[in-house]
Amino acid sequence: MSVVFTRVATPLPGRLGDAAKFMRERADALKSTYSIDVALNARFGGPVGQMGLVSYHDSLADLEDIRRKIITDVGAGKLPTPDAGVFAHSDDAIWLKL
Repeated sequence: MSVVFTRVATPLPGRLGDAAKFMRERADALKSTYSIDVALNARFGGPVGQMGLVSYHDSLADLEDIRRKIITDVGAGKLPTPDAGVFAHSDDAIWLKL
């Protein structure tokens, strides 16, 4: 079973440049640290400046293992985190490929 993970984030007004920079840094860090191929996408239409990270995983167990490592490493300061006031909100979704 293939699993698709998405994180969609909406920057606050005037913070689009900072948001894009962070999203690129996070995608690069995920690739170099965990060998995850993460695509960065920008929404066309809808909320202004909204961006999404997308990654594909072999199974839910694989995704859960990676997510636990990421949570630990964020807490330890090993992965980039956004400055306060960059994003209005973010939403994660897990999709099962049919």
